Amino acid sequence: MKKLSQQFIIFLHIQKTGGITLQRLLRQKFGPSLMTRTAKVLMGKGQALPLEESLKSKQIQDRYFAGHICFGVHRLLPQPFTYITLLREPVSRIISLYDFSRSNPMAFYHKIAVDRTLEEFALSTDLPELDNGQVRFLAGDSHDLFINQTPVNSCEESLLDIAKLNMKNHFSVVGLTEYFDQSMLLMSKVMNWGNCYYLRLNSSSEKTEVSEKIKAKIAERNYLDVLLYKYTKENFLTMLQSYHLDDGKELQAFQDWNYRLNQYLEKPYFIYHRSKSLLRGKAYRP
Repeated sequence: MKKLSQQFIIFLHIQKTGGITLQRLLRQKFGPSLMTRTAKVLMGKGQALPLEESLKSKQIQDRYFAGHICFGVHRLLPQPFTYITLLREPVSRIISLYDFSRSNPMAFYHKIAVDRTLEEFALSTDLPELDNGQVRFLAGDSHDLFINQTPVNSCEESLLDIAKLNMKNHFSVVGLTEYFDQSMLLMSKVMNWGNCYYLRLNSSSEKTEVSEKIKAKIAERNYLDVLLYKYTKENFLTMLQSYHLDDGKELQAFQDWNYRLNQYLEKPYFIYHRSKSLLRGKAYRP
């Protein structure tokens, strides 16, 4: 069995959890994702290929696969493998997804969000991502590589049980957006990555004011995600203790250095990143 640091990494990127930042860190460590090259295969000749076929392009130097995919893609990828992901408090994730989508014309869900209120977007659309989406991503689907396709408003606790079992058996680290720096430090230690300094981009500039009543409705619709987040947070805090990251000393040192890095590089990198996206002229998933 290969050491954990040598296993093929699958980063399951759930929207608006801080995943773009983690993807840039992975690229910094290991180069382009297999997903990036796969997308080029899918689009390069103007003719879509089945994902299973395009994944045959994987090469020996590929170290990771990152993208908006659900659990189960490992069946098509190099072995042995390990998953990592980030989860976020469910209500704040959906509010953030709405703000980002509504304000950004290039966002994948812009046309759905732009003429809707948050309540309409979060509670009246049929997007599975807005109906216990985090449980759906971690539970997986034997017939779909993007997200579990259980009909909207039909998820049961058995799906949560599957997500928990997948986390237990196949995920090295499940970090939390609300503990992002601790999550980066934990992944660095578990995966033996070395330093994990990062630039934070892709945050929504517009913030919708949300009543407690609307928040409660979103939480009710996403009650399985609420339970998953609580379960994950308990496990995450236990892992911080086991890796001696709970006293705050290493965290403070990391944040001090990372702040200095962002002071120097954040603005030029943002200009570069934004210009590149505009030149492409294509919608992208958050």
